[in-house]
Amino acid sequence: MTLKEGVTVSRSTRTVVRALVVTGLMAMAAPPFAAAQSGWATLSAPPTEALPPGDVLRAGHLGREIGDTQNLIHFYNDLIGLGLVGARDATRRFMVSHPLAEFAELGEGDQNAYDSVSRVALLPIPGTAAAPGGPEMTIEAIEIKGIKSQVYNPPLTDPGASYLTLIVRDLDKTLAALKDERTTILTPGGNPVELSGWPGITGKIRAIFVRDTDGYPVRLLEITPTPASTAAADARVLGARVTLVVDNLEETCRVYQSLVGPDLKFWLSPMMGDKSHETVSNTPGQFRMAQAMVPGSPVVLEFVEYKNHNKKFRKANIQDPGTAHFLFMAKDDDVIISRVHAAKLHTLSKSNAPVYLSPTVRSFFVPDPQGFWIEFMDRDVKRAP
Repeated sequence: MTLKEGVTVSRSTRTVVRALVVTGLMAMAAPPFAAAQSGWATLSAPPTEALPPGDVLRAGHLGREIGDTQNLIHFYNDLIGLGLVGARDATRRFMVSHPLAEFAELGEGDQNAYDSVSRVALLPIPGTAAAPGGPEMTIEAIEIKGIKSQVYNPPLTDPGASYLTLIVRDLDKTLAALKDERTTILTPGGNPVELSGWPGITGKIRAIFVRDTDGYPVRLLEITPTPASTAAADARVLGARVTLVVDNLEETCRVYQSLVGPDLKFWLSPMMGDKSHETVSNTPGQFRMAQAMVPGSPVVLEFVEYKNHNKKFRKANIQDPGTAHFLFMAKDDDVIISRVHAAKLHTLSKSNAPVYLSPTVRSFFVPDPQGFWIEFMDRDVKRAP
């Protein structure tokens, strides 16, 4: 199927487009398709295959600033089936971390990050490694105390909002466990919705939106037939996507591409309005989307711009429960930081440079145009002086 401006779309995308056209819920716009042929959006179809690593080695984690570590472990590990680094009953102590405070010192509003203490839990997501047994993307749950914070749960049409998609093996079984714990469900009626399709995904898709223990949105998908995955044969979770709602799609994609490098390649959708998506997310409105595969990982990033969205959206502080950040594991932070400076951006540290978290691990944060935090980390590249 060939659409306007001579754009050829893959078989999986044709399925999505056809379903949306038949229901009369898609408005095609020529400019987005034109953009997909040049400039920053160079993919003619949604990404479905993992790319080799480049300046970014893989997806590191979805960082989540949270209210209570133990509650989040119960939600993601016990109820949904993510992994957990360390013993389930381990004592996770609050600690003072000056390196952590340094690379977040400009992102905490009018507070002082050096007054805070924090503790962390890491929850690996099955199916997010490039190969079976490889390093998986995690949820990094960070509980911060000693600093003023405000819960951040914006509407899903607001720039800066984000959500995690988890592909689960058995949606009904997972949902039953969540309902037993009185989990907040965003989807009206509390039952899964069959989607008319989704770019880059083939097969029958059933979905539901829930909120985790901090109110962060999580979309659970069941795909039939079961998609290929690097997860173990008995894993309850088979993969993940991360979606960020943006104010200006072009600007945001160019910022990410300028930092990650040319390996981050985008596909751009037309303006869409899908009733099944509106129902499952309880979020009406037309939107367009850009998708890219994180180099070295089977993890898809989705950037969504709603046609009619709040232009006076709130930007969160980094310690606010419900906020999120995305970590790219980098080959060399010095390469990435040079791009930060060239783009005239500033890290969340006054030094505007990578910070040593250990003798051989460096990291830094930089905000994107919505105030969503992007983190880059390298290992064993340099040693702290």
